[in-house]
Amino acid sequence: MIKSYSDLNEQEIKKVYEFMKLETNLVNSIDQMNEIFNEKIHDYGKGVLFYFIETEVVASLCIVLEVAKQLKTAYIHKVSINKEIRNIDIILEQLIKYGSSIVKSYGAEDIRIGISDGEIIKIAERIKLKIEYRSLEMKLNEVGKIHEILEIKPLNKDNKNRYIEIYNKSFSDMPHGTIANIEVIDKFLNDYKENNKLEYKFIVCDDDLEIGFMEATIENERGIFDIGLCKEYRKKGYGKRLLETAIQFLVDNKAKEISLIVIEQNQVAYKMYQKRGFKISHVMGHWGKL
Repeated sequence: MIKSYSDLNEQEIKKVYEFMKLETNLVNSIDQMNEIFNEKIHDYGKGVLFYFIETEVVASLCIVLEVAKQLKTAYIHKVSINKEIRNIDIILEQLIKYGSSIVKSYGAEDIRIGISDGEIIKIAERIKLKIEYRSLEMKLNEVGKIHEILEIKPLNKDNKNRYIEIYNKSFSDMPHGTIANIEVIDKFLNDYKENNKLEYKFIVCDDDLEIGFMEATIENERGIFDIGLCKEYRKKGYGKRLLETAIQFLVDNKAKEISLIVIEQNQVAYKMYQKRGFKISHVMGHWGKL
C-alpha cells in the first residue's frame, strides 16, 4: 500500500516517524516531520509518499510539486528504503511509478529523479533507471578578488514583487529551475532568524540596471550562496562579476568557508565556477530522467 503524507492517520504518522528516524537523519520529532512534509514545495504532503507492508513503512520518497504546473517539471528525491526487505527492486519500482503518476496529474512533462544513497543507485540501475548527471557541492579555497563586483539591494517589503520577477526571470529556465512566490518571500521577511544562521536575499544591479539576484546563508562561519542573471543580461560579462559579488559579500561578512551547489548539467555555470577556483567537495546526488 502506498499513501501520501496528507492522507495518513495518527498511527501511520507514528510509523512513518519510526521509519524516518531509522533510515534517514531528516527528523528529530513528529512536529519537525510535520513541518518538513507539510510545505508548499510538496503541495502540503501530497508529494511525500510512503510504502507500507501491513502496518510497517519500508520505503519513501518526496516529490517537488511546487513548479509542476508552471514549469511542467517535477523532481523525485529523498528516496529511502529498508534494504533488508524482500522484493526490494519491485517495491522501489512501484513507488517510483506511483510518484510519476502523481506528477503527471499535475501536468508535468519533465520528470527527474535524484538519488544520493549508493545502494539505492544500484537498485535503480537494476530496474533500468539511467543516471545521467550529478548535483555537486563545490568549495572555494583561494578567495582573492579577481573581478569587479556589482551593487546589491537587500530584499524588503517595498521591492519584494520586483525581486520575485527578477528571480523568476533568472532561474525558471535553468536546469532544475524553480520559481519564487509571494508566500515564500513573505515568510522570509517575517520569520524570526536564528542567531547562528544569517540569511540574505538581494537584487543585483549595475548602476540603474537590475540584472539578477543573489541569496546567501552564513552559519557557523560557513557561507553558501545562489546567484542568477535575467536572460537579457547573460553573455555580457556579468556572470563573473555576479559570482565575485557573492564571494566578496561572504568574505566581508566573516565567512571562513565559501560553498555553492550546482547541477552538473548546467555547464555554463559549472565551468565558470571551476575557472574561478571552486573544487568539488561533495556529490549531493545522482540524477536521471524518467
